[in-house]
Amino acid sequence: MRRPGSRGHVGLVAFYFPPSRASGVYRMLALANHLVETGFDVTVFTVTPDFFEHITRSSDESLLDGIDPRIRVERIPLPMQHLETHPRRFSWLRGNFPELHRRLTQRATATVWLDQYGSWVPGLLARMIAVHRRRPLDVVLATGNPYSCYEAPWLFRRATGVPYVLDSRDSWTLDLFTDELAFPEGHPAYTWERRTFDDAELICFVNQPLLAWHQRAYPADADKMTVVANGYDRSVVASLTDAVGRAAESEDARTPTEGATGGVRFGYVGTLTGNQPHEQVWAGWRRAKESPQMAAATMNLYGHLGFFGVSRAVANVLPTGDPTQDCTWHGPVQKAEIAAAYAAIDVLVMIVADSPYVTSGKVFEYMATGKPVVGLYEDDCAVADVLRDYPLLVKATSLGAADVARAFEEAERLAHEVTPEQERAAKAYAERFERVRQMTPLVEALGEIAARPVTPPWKGRARRADVASSAR
Repeated sequence: MRRPGSRGHVGLVAFYFPPSRASGVYRMLALANHLVETGFDVTVFTVTPDFFEHITRSSDESLLDGIDPRIRVERIPLPMQHLETHPRRFSWLRGNFPELHRRLTQRATATVWLDQYGSWVPGLLARMIAVHRRRPLDVVLATGNPYSCYEAPWLFRRATGVPYVLDSRDSWTLDLFTDELAFPEGHPAYTWERRTFDDAELICFVNQPLLAWHQRAYPADADKMTVVANGYDRSVVASLTDAVGRAAESEDARTPTEGATGGVRFGYVGTLTGNQPHEQVWAGWRRAKESPQMAAATMNLYGHLGFFGVSRAVANVLPTGDPTQDCTWHGPVQKAEIAAAYAAIDVLVMIVADSPYVTSGKVFEYMATGKPVVGLYEDDCAVADVLRDYPLLVKATSLGAADVARAFEEAERLAHEVTPEQERAAKAYAERFERVRQMTPLVEALGEIAARPVTPPWKGRARRADVASSAR
């Protein structure tokens, strides 16, 4: 029975949800909060925190405070013996017969699980059915990755008739960095992607290139596909404004032309990964630092090095160990403290992996600050479309060291010359990318789907049988 006044009961399958700090968390957290704010009942199905503690070793407890208390969160354990890294937590089978365990895991992943997280699906499906019995779900939205979790809403619809929507933040079967298929021919991922796409009510992607690729790959489902882009959270921008105001009132406040060194503070906020063009970027920074103009400039890096843990491959390429480069890694920053990081930067540095399918989520926050941005990415990168008309963008013409250095030097000059009018224009441009505004069409679509009566599959079969009988 639907609660009086409710627009419907939405189930969100989001493997990564607070306290995880994975990039997709912010999208699903914002969607869940917006749904309850606009009259929906929301149940989130996610993994238990021990996965983030033992496997990814990556979490942000401050994100838990951002979950609207009206949201019900169902945390389902992931059988993860195959993912454990500490011998003390190995099972008897893995501890005594490691090679047998490895082979069994490989076979299960290739034929049943679809990916290394597929062992989560049976428990997920059971919990969805249990929740549905207590308070019927009207629609389910599942977000990938992992994409094995798409199995659950497909099976759930077969069992209950409840429709589902898929939110593909990246791609299941396309390698975003090579533009090639991610699996060998005949892999079950292709079967399941086609199967889940066929039965979905709506399929969302985060940018136009991803949408276009999937429409070409699945033309029969092309009319179901749409773009629901990422965006920035108003709460972050509001806290950023407060942080900047407090800094301006402090006796330690400084501008790019004042303070202890007088140098412009360049900065990057976000996860640094091995897919980004670090060698080119830091070669350009070293070259820029040779200029007297840049002698006092500093580079400040805030965030994780690698998606999980600390990537030595990324750490080793950064110029943090050379005191002449004035480059400092300040470490990870919790979401609740991110405003202070932005407030401590004069010029933001946008470093993006070379892929037409990748739009960095941080680009939206960068623009919302109204600060100058140095764009260090290839022209065919998806982020180029987002930043192209940003009023305070300084885009490197190429990733050659000389062009990167010139971009840094131009941004250094711009930092001294930005006017309040330019800053307001930059923030006004960013407003179109506010996250709730981006999500509004999706929320309306979920409302339309939730309003339809759910036909249990057995009633549908009975109705079809009656029609066939009367026809005879």
